[in-house]
Amino acid sequence: MSNPWKKAESVSELGNLMADWLEGRIPTRPGYCDTRPDEETNHLIPVLAPACRAGFVTTNSQPGHPPVRGYDGRMWRQRAWVEGWTADRALLSQIRSAMKRAGMTVIAHGPASRGGDWISLTEAGDEIQMAAGDYLGHRRVINSEWRGIGRHATNELRGATHIDLIDPVWGRDDRLWPALANAIR
Repeated sequence: MSNPWKKAESVSELGNLMADWLEGRIPTRPGYCDTRPDEETNHLIPVLAPACRAGFVTTNSQPGHPPVRGYDGRMWRQRAWVEGWTADRALLSQIRSAMKRAGMTVIAHGPASRGGDWISLTEAGDEIQMAAGDYLGHRRVINSEWRGIGRHATNELRGATHIDLIDPVWGRDDRLWPALANAIR
């Protein structure tokens, strides 16, 4: 089977491919070592796949999860979060507006963005396990997340916006996803 990612000509085409991967029609995706989304993502696929098809190409996400004792004996908690890319300025505006109305945090990085402040997404005890907000720059992120895609799609990503959407309330998993679904309608 040929690599459909290598044939992608645009961010929009990447979105359609990502939706197909989320829904199980494509076996792999760039920048991801597993062949399927994490099990915790399954209930998010009905929102993530349409978001990808609408032009917000999601690359990573997690549900909110209240504190629970983890495998290591520490208390683990996480915020609902999704990150991705869009080259559609109108969609970016819709997403920002919908997230603001829902009380979510939006961090957007354009092609010239660098740095930023970390926002903890997953904690175990007093240690941050995963965070969002700091940004290494488009070229680095594209090279790590999108290795093996078409040249035209890569060029369009270089001018796109990278977005983090975060529910600021630990453990809550019922606000971010409906707000994102609203934003892409």
